[in-house]
Amino acid sequence: MSIEATPADELPPRVDLIAALVWIVFGGAVAVGAWRMDRLEHLHINRYEVPGLVPGLLGVAMLLLGAVLAIRSLRRATRAERAAGTPPEPLGPLAGVLAATLLYAGVLVGHGLPFWLATFLFVAGFIHWFDRERQRALGRPVARQAVLAALYGACTSAVVTVLFEHVFLVRLP
Repeated sequence: MSIEATPADELPPRVDLIAALVWIVFGGAVAVGAWRMDRLEHLHINRYEVPGLVPGLLGVAMLLLGAVLAIRSLRRATRAERAAGTPPEPLGPLAGVLAATLLYAGVLVGHGLPFWLATFLFVAGFIHWFDRERQRALGRPVARQAVLAALYGACTSAVVTVLFEHVFLVRLP
């Protein structure tokens, strides 16, 4: 039994687009987090040595390269669809994921809500919203799905909060 790598041209363009969106969101989150770090002006730190400079630059680079990958995958998808004569697939679900992630990072975290609550709301809402079609297809009631989404959100929020505050010693908003 051998495992062979699949050439990038054989993978569907959607794989690259999903990866691109992940890199864009992650790079943006890193850049925003780096920008919000303490500059340590009271210690008279040189501006080229401030905490967050290198992570910020790396976050911006990840964001830009993710955008390049997204553009490349969209162009590849368009060419493939023209060649096959099929209409393009809607990007609604991917746009929804990007919007939900930006809502979490840009609005919920650090703007009035404690981190644990923002994380709970994001994870529970994300699971409930994006898994609803699969749950309906399996014949599961909406109430059961909502309870499970809330349970997953609570567990994720608790684990992430405890890890960051007590293991990594990161002060959360």
